[in-house]
Parts: sequence; structure tokens; C-alpha cells
Amino acid sequence: MMNSKPQHIIAVLILFVSTIISAESAGDTIGPNQSIKDGESLVSESGIFVLGFFNSSGNTNSRYLGLWYNFSTDVVVWVANRRNPVTNSFDTLLQLTEDGNLIISQNQTSNNNTSDAVNMVWSSNSSNSLGKTNITSPIAKLLNSGNLIITNGADGRVIWQSFNYPSDTLLPGMKLGLDKRTKQEWYLTSWKQPYDPSPGDFENRMDTGGSHELYTAINNTIEVRFGPWNGKWFSGVPRMKTYTDERSTYVDNETVAFYLYNMISADSYARLTVFPNYTLARMVWRRGTGKWISYQSKDECDLYNTCGPNGVCNTQELIYCQCYTGFHPKSSTSWNNRDHTLGCERKKKLDCGGKEDFLLVKNLKIPNTLNSTINKSMDLDNCKVGCFNNCSCVAYAPVYLESTDIIPRGCIMWFGDLIDTRLFNQDGQDLYLRLPTSEIKSTNNLNGKNRKISTTIIIAIVVSGLIILSFFIILIFVIKKKKKENETFVQREGIEIATSEDVNRKWKDELNLFDFSTLASMTNNFSCDNKIGEGGFGIVFKGKMVDGQDIAVKRLSKTSGQGLDEFMNEAVLISKLQHRNLVCLLGCCMEGNERILVYEFMQNYSLDNILFGNNRHKLDWQKRVEIITGITRGLLYLHHDSRHRIIHRDLKAGNILLDEFMNPKISDFGTARLFEADTIEKNTRRVIGTYGYMSPEYANGGNFSIKSDVFSFGVLMLEIISGKKNSVCYQNEVDFSLLEQAWILHKDEKSLIFLDECCLSCSFSKSQVLRFIQIGLLCVQAYAIDRPTMSDVLFMLNSENSHIQEPKKPAFSNDGYKDINISEQVCLTNNAVTFTKLEFR
Repeated sequence: MMNSKPQHIIAVLILFVSTIISAESAGDTIGPNQSIKDGESLVSESGIFVLGFFNSSGNTNSRYLGLWYNFSTDVVVWVANRRNPVTNSFDTLLQLTEDGNLIISQNQTSNNNTSDAVNMVWSSNSSNSLGKTNITSPIAKLLNSGNLIITNGADGRVIWQSFNYPSDTLLPGMKLGLDKRTKQEWYLTSWKQPYDPSPGDFENRMDTGGSHELYTAINNTIEVRFGPWNGKWFSGVPRMKTYTDERSTYVDNETVAFYLYNMISADSYARLTVFPNYTLARMVWRRGTGKWISYQSKDECDLYNTCGPNGVCNTQELIYCQCYTGFHPKSSTSWNNRDHTLGCERKKKLDCGGKEDFLLVKNLKIPNTLNSTINKSMDLDNCKVGCFNNCSCVAYAPVYLESTDIIPRGCIMWFGDLIDTRLFNQDGQDLYLRLPTSEIKSTNNLNGKNRKISTTIIIAIVVSGLIILSFFIILIFVIKKKKKENETFVQREGIEIATSEDVNRKWKDELNLFDFSTLASMTNNFSCDNKIGEGGFGIVFKGKMVDGQDIAVKRLSKTSGQGLDEFMNEAVLISKLQHRNLVCLLGCCMEGNERILVYEFMQNYSLDNILFGNNRHKLDWQKRVEIITGITRGLLYLHHDSRHRIIHRDLKAGNILLDEFMNPKISDFGTARLFEADTIEKNTRRVIGTYGYMSPEYANGGNFSIKSDVFSFGVLMLEIISGKKNSVCYQNEVDFSLLEQAWILHKDEKSLIFLDECCLSCSFSKSQVLRFIQIGLLCVQAYAIDRPTMSDVLFMLNSENSHIQEPKKPAFSNDGYKDINISEQVCLTNNAVTFTKLEFR
């Protein structure tokens, strides 16, 4: 559902749940006075879940009763005695008593060895669940859902169930919420350590007030708020709409408020787990994959109240904290120093004199509802009237999305400051903000447009619709004809290849097409004097448009066997991408054998020119931090926030361009691949990339995923920190690669030596440098499953106090690289220029 961490945690779990016994099964039930001893287990009827005793690698003398997957024994989803482990495994029993209690007991031999004392370690305390009603012939059963239940033999009523006492994992069908009558809460609590199941300080629970929102908390302090339920998903988690393999349920009535989910597909299993490193992970296991796959997207705007009261967080802006329209920073000095904790305040106070109206702000995670009133039976028109007539009401919003089938849409009214809001690209909710009329007239809104639609426009839309309808039959013929034309396109490597005439016809409405003669004139007939770069796919020239705008013109080589593929791939992909950290494509040209791409011009050229040249002193530590963060945001957009998941496949310093303010922009999408939303990994027999940046799974077997980009990013990040180029081997220093140098210095606690000496004369934070190096090493770990996602990376970069996992040995160290089977070994010097090869770049 929400944030996810992933898979490197699973590998850690394998270490600490080291002795889950492959024991003799006692079926799926036990009756009165029956028991299972340490070494035996219950297995659910379908064989999915196992109940038994296990110990952690952190303390082999501590034994716990737990539930785990039969097909993934390293993943424990429930622990009974997490506060009170068994300290000696012999004579340990799980027993069902006649009065319906499950107990864990342990025999302890007395000093005279003549009698045994029974020590009860844990009890379900279920005998009082039916009040004074007699419990007869109780039965304990492990269900296929992973729920351990105790039923009364007389009437079959459930008198106790493990689903009412979650540990760190929410399984399908398990509730997260509260019983309003009994005040019982169902919430998740992380393990204290990866090897210690006792309760930690990280929780996922439901708010007992407001609209009963879900949130995560560290030491009872909110970390991430997921927004109110809007009828389909939680307001702050629009990506829930992409979870096509599960069905979410939210209930809020007089007696209970809870969230749960169920799996639609019988071929997949899901869990929601809170981990000791303060990560909430949605994990999915699909039959045939043999591994858990994580889904996550978390950035600085997810952190609670990042921009302070009345502030709006927007990751699409360079300065991600903004004020609502009609507001300004409460402290300009703090705001300019990027300290947004004081938030914003109104420019003009509300006088409640009638000269006020409501400004529509779209696509928000709406504010915290604790200082609001909620009326689910009120329609939106009456909601507006109610808010306008109450001088203390500062904003209102519908409870439910307009597209839901729930009628009426409901009403939320806020009083006081608006806390913890963020702006999405799409799928957010509407908020109506109360402002003086003068402020509304002078603004274009946070969304960049005035959302008011006049009656004239509405009439025009209706008339246009009628005209379109009248030509419906004609359009059918046009569509059929165009479909036949498009059938001439050949599908190769996920992109469409065609002749120049086909391309111009197919894309003329989507791409800005330049004439070859026009581009020749702009570049002085592609003069060598205008040449600003060269690679295996062609030459880049500087040009100037008629209006004086500088442009970069990439003329692909006629002899490149990959040129046509990469040209179409880049032109189509990048034209649809909009992000401040991605280079902007202005248009293209395809006439005869000519294939040309036209970009915005970057005054500071590519990052490698500065980083590995004589001018790297221009990059002080703070500028390097900004460049790393900008690249992270660009990759996060490609992997998670764009309409399509895109894998770049050739991220390197030469493909990072710098504008006049040294802001980074990712370029060169010729090798990028488009993924479907639910696709995790792809394979290709044609490996294209740059030595030193390619992940081992990609170089070895052609397997690539978002984790391949993460590896390349990790290499690039370590290069930016050190000012040195990573190489497969050095001519003068054959002992170590750059990654291994970083690893050895980290293990020896001498990582500061790794920092570029050009930064030593500038102001820098020692702890920040060490944290960035550690994050870089996490990204270049040998196995993709261990690497973080880009959302994890952005969170770690911006959270000084966050716990960071200890990295494992990186890939492509001297011993690790020997296993890579490639046809051509290339040795790059420390200052080498990378040229594109036929198969490898």
C-alpha cells in the first residue's frame, strides 16, 4: 500500500532467523491439553504458513514462537512471545488448555532433581473472551490466511485470534485501526533489531481522531502521514491506484475504524512490514519469481510537516517548499536558509466581511484533519456555504473523490493552520482555500493556471462536443486508415522503428520537427568550430535559433548500427518527460539518412568536463551535494513519478549536463527502456552501457531493472565525492578500483580521505560526507536485492538522523570482476574519455 523497503532487509532476515527448524508437522490444529514442542510445528491446510519455534542469530539462547511462510522461511510475520523469549529450548511446549488458553510453558528442574516446576512464558489470555460463558472443547487452528485462531467447541465462535495482535507485519485480511468501543488498537510495531523480535520504536497505526488517517511514527512522533481515505485510496498515497493485484477496504462507523486489504490474484502473496531501520515496506511474492519484490516511493515531501504550517511541499520545484497562494514565509531569513519549520502566514488577514472567496487548489495531499470537522452527509455546495458562514473556517474539501460512486461527496472544514500538505502531478484531491477576493484575482494558483471556467467556455465545450459527435463516422474511417499505416512499424527492443517518411507522418503532431536546412543554418553548416561534444552515436554542435536562443544539436552518425533505434527511443521518450532535472528536447529532424535531435543548450556542458578536468575546484562540497540531490530527483521521477517507469541504462558523468547555475539535468535517453507499471525486471541479449557504470547482473546476463540505474548512480555519486573516475582497471594502480578504495576506507573508518582534496578548503559537514559515501556504497552492492531504491536514497540524503544500513562489499572490486563474462576487456585510465562501442558504451 504505502512505502516499501525492500529487499536487502530480507537478506538480513536470512541471517537472524537462522534456525527455523524443519520439523515434524502436527497438522494445522491442536485440541484441549494437546501441545507441540520445540522442534514440531503446525502447517496451514494449503501449506502456506508454518507455526513453530525459532531463534535469532543475535542470541541463540532466545527462542520465540512465530509464524513464517513455508516458501520463504526467512520471513517471520508474527511473534507471540516477543517481549519474553524462552531462554532454553528443551522441554518447551505450546499447549491449548481446557479453558481455551494457548500457553508457552517450559519445565524447569529443581535443585534436588526430584520435581519439575512449570514456567509459563506466554499466554493468549483468551479464556475470558466469552465472559462467563463456559468454554468447551476449544480448538486452535492455523488458517491459510496466516491467522491463528481459537474457537469454542460448543458454538464455533472465535474466542481469540492472532490477527487481533499484530507484530510487525500486516497480512491480507488483517485490520489496521481501532475498536471505538473497547479502545483496542490494531497496529504494527517493528522489531527492535533485525535479530531481535522485541518491540522497537517504529510503528504504523491509525489516528484515533480526525478522519482516522494512517501514519508511521518513531518514538511516538509522526514520521509520515498518509492522508485521509478518499473513497479509493489514502489522499497522500495516490500510487495505491496502481496496486491492481489487491483490493483495499476502509471502514469507519460508530464502532470501528480500520483499513485492510485482500489479494485478488491467487498467484501472489503480499505483506506490509515495518522494519527496524524506520521503513514501511509493501512486499509482493509472485509465484515463479522465487523472491520478494518491494514497491516504494518516498521523498522529503512525505516527511510530516516538512514545510511547516500553511506550507506546501512540491518535489517538482528546485526549492520544494512553497507557501499557499495569499501566504508568505513567516520568517524570510529562515526560509531562505531552507529552514521551513516556521511555515507561512497570510499576507492579508481574513476580515469575514464578505469580500472573500475560495481558491481551488488541485492535486493535493490534503492537510491533517485533526483541526477539522467532518460531515460525510453534506454535499459540496452546502460545505462551501457552511465554511463561508463560519469566520474561523479557513478551507474546505470533499471527503471523497469525484470519480467515486459514493454520494454525497462529504465535507471537511479546517480551522487554524493547514498542516502537512504536498502537491502531486496528478491524482491528488481538491482543496478550496479561503482568501480575500483581491488575492484570488491576482494569482494563477499553485497549479500554474486559473482554474475558473467561465460559462462561455463551458458552452464552447458543449458545442465542440456536438461537432465532434457529428463527425464520429468520419473519425472511425480515419482511425482505421491510420491503424493500417501504423502496422508497417516493426517492434524491436520495446520501441517502434520506421522509415523517415513513416516517422514524420506518425510523430508530426507529437514532436517539433525541424528542417535539415534550418538546422544547418543554425550551426553554420555543422561547422567544426561549433562542435561541443562527440560520442559513439554522433557529434553535438552548438547552434543559435532565429530568436537568439542557444541550442545543442545532436547529429547521429550515419554509420552507427544502433542510431535509428536510439534516435526513435530518445525522441519519443524524452519528449514526454517533464522534470527540472531532465534535459528538455526541443525537437528533431529526420530527412533521408539524417537523424538529428535538438536540445536546450547547457552552458556548463557535461559534468565530466568539470569533475575530471582542471576546473573541478568550481565544485565545492555544497554544490556537489546539490548535484547529487538533483540527479536523485531526476532518477526518482523516471522510476516512480512519471506516467511510465523508465530505466535509463547509461547513467554516467558524461550524460549529466549542467545549466548556467550548475543545476544537473540527466540526458542521453538513447538506451533507455520503458517498463509497464508492474514490471520489475527485463532481460536483453544486447547489452548497451559504459564500463565501470554497468551493474553486474546487467553485464553478466543482460538483466536490468531500476536497481541497475541505482548501481550506476552509486558509481556516479562516489565519483562526484572523490573527483576521480571509476575504471575497470587502472594502468598505474592495478590493485584497487575506485569502488574498492571507497569500501576499504569505509571499513577502516577513514572515509574522509576519499573526499576530493578540492573540497577540503571549503566548508563541509564531516558527518554529511561520511553519510553520502555510505549511501553510495549501498547503491553499488553486488546484488540488486541489497540496493536501495531511489526513493530510499533521496530520503537518506535529506535525513541526517535517519538510520543507514551498513553496506556489503561492492561489485566490481578486483576479485568480484573476475566472474564477469564479457567479450572485450577495456582498461580505462583515470582521465580517460569514454567512447561508445558497438555493443558496450
